Amino acid sequence: MSEISFIFLQDLKCLKVNYNEVKRYLKINGCTEALDEIMLECEKEVYKFASPKAVYLETRFEAYDSTMDFCFGTVKSENLSKNLYGCKKAYIFCATLGAEIDRLIKRYSQIEPSKALIIDSISSALVESFCDYINDYMGKEKSLCPRFSCGYGDFSIEHQGAILNVLDASRKIGVSLMESHMMTPSKTVTAIVGIK
Repeated sequence: MSEISFIFLQDLKCLKVNYNEVKRYLKINGCTEALDEIMLECEKEVYKFASPKAVYLETRFEAYDSTMDFCFGTVKSENLSKNLYGCKKAYIFCATLGAEIDRLIKRYSQIEPSKALIIDSISSALVESFCDYINDYMGKEKSLCPRFSCGYGDFSIEHQGAILNVLDASRKIGVSLMESHMMTPSKTVTAIVGIK
């Protein structure tokens, strides 16, 4: 198992919000000029308060059919096993936009609930863009599988706590787990990325 590495983005220009994803989260098919303007306004707010940070490590793992032994524990998942087929190593990471985004959503939910929904959706798209950035960063010199997160298919969300522990995510980037196995801050992603 390698040392835990840290990524902190101060310049968010390299992250692009996918507006098709935002509309999908909002369940909107088309857009009006007025809505486009509100979305741009909300995007500026998100960029002002987002603080993208991530921790990751490279580790070996053992696979036996649909069971895999990682540095954080044993995972039984056919979907993850298929995703990691042929790999002996993987990156494990946790990425977050930080607690200020949750505060921003909460503030708008009290004064302008419709904007809170848009900010929430833009933030979800932005954390996915940050995960893409992390994949590109880790894959500069290595060929990688698509990332696979807890909650995808049969890869249980219950593994998130063990992943956060092995990454020391609470101390390093302020991510913790609630009893429901959901993470806080809410715009946080854990994932495993196979190294081919």
